[in-house]
Amino acid sequence: MQFAIQQSCGIVTRLVPLTASMNIPSHLLPSDWLFFADVVGAVVLWQAIRHAPWRQLWAAGLQQLFAGSVVALLLLWNLSAALKPGLGFHFLGVTVFTLMFGWSLGVLGAGLVALGLALKGGGLDAVALNALLFGVLPVSVSYLVYQWVDRHLPHHIFIYIYLCAFLGSMLAAGCAVLAMIGLLVATQVYSFDEIAQSYLPFLPLFLFPEGVLNGMLITVFIGIRPHWLKTFDDESYLNR
Repeated sequence: MQFAIQQSCGIVTRLVPLTASMNIPSHLLPSDWLFFADVVGAVVLWQAIRHAPWRQLWAAGLQQLFAGSVVALLLLWNLSAALKPGLGFHFLGVTVFTLMFGWSLGVLGAGLVALGLALKGGGLDAVALNALLFGVLPVSVSYLVYQWVDRHLPHHIFIYIYLCAFLGSMLAAGCAVLAMIGLLVATQVYSFDEIAQSYLPFLPLFLFPEGVLNGMLITVFIGIRPHWLKTFDDESYLNR
């Protein structure tokens, strides 16, 4: 029992002081991987800019909401804990962002957050990679979940909250973590056994709170500010 307590205290001690968070530092990865991420990131960024509903955003006067949401997401990503460089946890919150603004603005907002963290950390080499892993990927998964639910399931408020927000955010965060693990193993930064022993046991403690956070925020927005949610329609979900 004493040994278990000492082990737990040691884990907590390792979690608290590190500031690497979930983002992958550039020095861990080969330069060709970073260059490839830059190319893919540039293509995705161009597509997001092209298809973003700029006129609707300005016509509805939601530009301040978008800017405020980016700042809130940046603060949320700063609340992080790390076991080792590149192996950490922080709330993503991008599912709420995606349900509020759609795929294009969700990608742009997450990209701005990744850029802000990179500027704070003093390194821009891995900004595209981290934006793809923890922004574009979970945003895309969240939006695909929403599209599938919207097309194939009844338009019911609880289905929207539970599947699009709660389960959708858990799935999106899980995909981001698995992609991160796959990248670190493929580049031989860590072995899978090392990750399985020191990182994966904590994964449920990250995914469930992520789902609760997104589900609660979406529930609150539906109750007081449903017009903030681009993917939510009062006529379809409430007036039935």
